Amino acid sequence: MTNVLVAFATKGGTTQAIAERLGSGLTDAGHAVTVVPVQDDPDPAAYDAVVIGSGVMSGSVYASAGQWVSAHRKGLAHKPTGVFVVCLDIASGERSRIEQARDYPSQLVALLPEEPIGTTVFAGPHEPQWRARWERLAARVGRAPRGDFRDWGAVDDWGGELTGRL
Repeated sequence: MTNVLVAFATKGGTTQAIAERLGSGLTDAGHAVTVVPVQDDPDPAAYDAVVIGSGVMSGSVYASAGQWVSAHRKGLAHKPTGVFVVCLDIASGERSRIEQARDYPSQLVALLPEEPIGTTVFAGPHEPQWRARWERLAARVGRAPRGDFRDWGAVDDWGGELTGRL
């Protein structure tokens, strides 16, 4: 059994829901899992493996995720680490936006002391009523599709891949 930390940065709860789903899958696979927001400043040194998740806003992972990784580089050293981001662009259907979204995990990977055991991008939902006015305007200008694009099967599959690498 591996003691796994799933730390996440979220704004509206989408990344948290995906982190919790990953945590459940890892638990079902026999690991001891703690799922916690990076704002709670969990210490990765207390765990055998770490999964880090962040939402994306305007082309950047959330600052709190990057700050947490930077602050805990020493505790992340020599630990199997996975990185995921949640980004609506992956569901856009536009090749250039999808390619750009696939590169977002590299923002966190660049801060890690060593290469992660896996990275991925998951689509999230876009429900304008959940967003601030400026976010609704930016989504309209960016032609963001409406709906919930989370693929729970993909989340489960990636969690299974991580389990195999632990």
